[in-house]
Amino acid sequence: MRLRVLSGLLSLLLLAACGGQATSPTITPPPTITPASQVEVLATATLDSSTPSEPTAEPTQAAAEPSNQPATPANADPNALVDTSMLTGRIYFVDPLGFAINSIAATGGDLQTVYKEQGPVPLARLGIDPSLQYLSVFKGDFLHIYSLDFQELLRLPTSFEPIWSPNGDGKFALLKLTDMGEIFVDVYDLKSAKPENIVVSTLGYRAAWLSDGSALVVHNGNQIGEASLTDGAFSPLGELVEDENGSWVVDAILSHDDWIYFHGGQVNLLGASGNGMQWWVLLDGVPQALSEIGGNGVTRAQLNAQREQLAYIDNFHVSACLTAQVLSVQNADFSSAALTPNLGPIADNTGQEIHGATWNPSGDWLTFAKGSYTCADSGPIYATPQVFVWNPTNQALQAFEYGSYPVWIR
Repeated sequence: MRLRVLSGLLSLLLLAACGGQATSPTITPPPTITPASQVEVLATATLDSSTPSEPTAEPTQAAAEPSNQPATPANADPNALVDTSMLTGRIYFVDPLGFAINSIAATGGDLQTVYKEQGPVPLARLGIDPSLQYLSVFKGDFLHIYSLDFQELLRLPTSFEPIWSPNGDGKFALLKLTDMGEIFVDVYDLKSAKPENIVVSTLGYRAAWLSDGSALVVHNGNQIGEASLTDGAFSPLGELVEDENGSWVVDAILSHDDWIYFHGGQVNLLGASGNGMQWWVLLDGVPQALSEIGGNGVTRAQLNAQREQLAYIDNFHVSACLTAQVLSVQNADFSSAALTPNLGPIADNTGQEIHGATWNPSGDWLTFAKGSYTCADSGPIYATPQVFVWNPTNQALQAFEYGSYPVWIR
C-alpha cells in the first residue's frame, strides 16, 4: 500500500512541477534523447484527416517508424507569412509582463487588451474549456474561473489545472492533495446553484472524462477504472500490476470511443524526474505499450472538438539544467506516429518551453507559445515566449505576437 501511495504522490508532484517554470534536476538523459546540440523538432508521419476507423480487435499501433528526416513545412521560416485568411475567431494570451490578457485576430494583427490584472500576482497558465465558454487562469496558488467577458465565477486554492467535461456543461474535475496526504478527484459544476461546492469526490491520482462525459476515468492506486458522478463509486477497468519493476506512475489518461489510453511507467524503471514513460492502452484490462520508452512525462494532453486528434506536450531532460519541451499531435486512436511543428533545432545550452496548446473550434489548427531559456550560475534566464498558430496536417506555421498560454476563442 505504501508503494501505491508513494507512486501517487510522485505522479502528482510530476504534474505540479510541469505546471511552472522549468527547473530540471540533475539526471542522466535516457538513451532515446538526442544531445542538446542536435535536438530538432521532427515530423514523422502525416495525419489522416479523415474520421479514424473503428477499432475492432484492438487499437492500431503507430503505423510509421520514426523518421530521421526533419519535416518539410509549408514555410521553413516560422516568421514567414502563411495563408491564415480562412481562420476565424480570436486568440487570447497572457501579456509578456504577466499582468494583462491580450487578444489578436486568428489571422494575425488587431492587438487588443481584454483584461488587466489589478493585483500584485502575475497571471499564468491561461486555459479554456472545450465549449469555449469558460476561461481558467492562475494567480499564484489560486485557480480563477471566468466567463468570456471576465466575470469571475469561481476561485479555488490549488495548483492543478481543471479537467473539463467534453459535454460543455460547466463541469470540471480537479485533483486535490489533502494535508493528510490523501489524493482525491473533486468534481465542480459551474451551472449549479453553488458552484463552489463539490458535486462528488473520489480517490484518484489522475483523471479524465469518458468520451460521453457520463463518468470519470481515474487512476486509483494499482487500477484504472470508472468513477460515478453520482456517488464517486469506483469500478475497475484494468490492473496496473506491481512486480519487480514497482508500482505505476500515470501522468495522463485519455478516453477515446471505447478505449482507455494512458501515459506512464513503473517506478523502478523511471529516473529521478520520471524519464522512461510511454503511452499505453488497456486491452482486456491489461496495459499494452503503444510507444517507445523515453521522456519524463507529458502535459496538456487534449483532444480537439471532434475528438479525432490528440495534442500533448512531451518533456525531455537533455542536461542537468535544460529541458526540451516538444508539442506533439497524433490521431486519437494512436493509428499514426506523432507530428511536431518545425521550430528548428534547439541551440547548444538552451532549453525550450511550450506554453499551453489549444485547438481552434474546427479542430485543424493549434495555437501555442514557444519560449527558450539558458542556464546561468544564478539560475535560468528566460527569453520572452512568442505565440504561434500551426496546422499539423500541412505543417503551416505562423509566428504572431509575444506572450504565453494562448487559447482560441470562437
